Amino acid sequence: MKICWLIQVSELISTKKTLIEKLNNFFIIDAKHKMYQTVPADQILKSLKKSGVEGLELIFPLNSSEENIQKVKEIVKKHKMLVFSIHQSNESFYKIELSEIEKLCLIANKFSADKITLHVDALQKNIFNSIFVKELKKIQEKYKITFGIENMPKSFITFNRAHTYLGQEFLSAIGKNGLHINLDTTHLAQVNEDICDFYLKNKERIINIHLSDYKKHWLNRKLLLSNDTHLALGKGELPIVKFLKLLKKENYQGLITMEVNSDLQGLCRSAEMIKKITED
Repeated sequence: MKICWLIQVSELISTKKTLIEKLNNFFIIDAKHKMYQTVPADQILKSLKKSGVEGLELIFPLNSSEENIQKVKEIVKKHKMLVFSIHQSNESFYKIELSEIEKLCLIANKFSADKITLHVDALQKNIFNSIFVKELKKIQEKYKITFGIENMPKSFITFNRAHTYLGQEFLSAIGKNGLHINLDTTHLAQVNEDICDFYLKNKERIINIHLSDYKKHWLNRKLLLSNDTHLALGKGELPIVKFLKLLKKENYQGLITMEVNSDLQGLCRSAEMIKKITED
């Protein structure tokens, strides 16, 4: 398995912020956003590399320029990291088309990344459309890419689409189409599902794990807000140590991607925990 970090390209280089990024920066003042404002990207990457992070999962804006792609390549090369995966754009949060998915594949090929993360809710009802799924598989084959479909949290947007957040319904939508899974531990825990049990039942199809801790809170359970979600490892209630030991025992060969809302110290400690447990 490889230890990876999920990061927006706009936090690595100076680029035009998307609307969603602007809204996040305006309304959300937390440890992660403070870190980006006060700690140089070079220092962040250097510290994470030392802590055991081997590569990145990059969130690119929808219309990334060749110049910006080249800048990111130079940064990655400088820190002797790899790009393991490309994540769909924040601009496609509600809906993603095949044309954009193909653009993501072109970017992935530039970094020799072989995985792309897609949100199940952004695929909308297309996930049940055999023609759409057939085209999706054609794109995978054309670009030698594997799509990891990510389970999402229950929210005001998805509450009437149980296949986006409940384990069995999600599997019914993904499994029958022969697609692969990007398991998000916080999203699964928010709907009171067992991350270890889910992994064991679906280990053959899981290629990426967005790993974070989670703590039950009335704001994230009743009001469906993001409070106490995507915490640094050890800061929540999830059986993180048990889960990591399970991955080691089962010889998991995919990505462990930290999607952690924390300062640099919390990120580094999370990476060190992953490395220690999976390598001991």
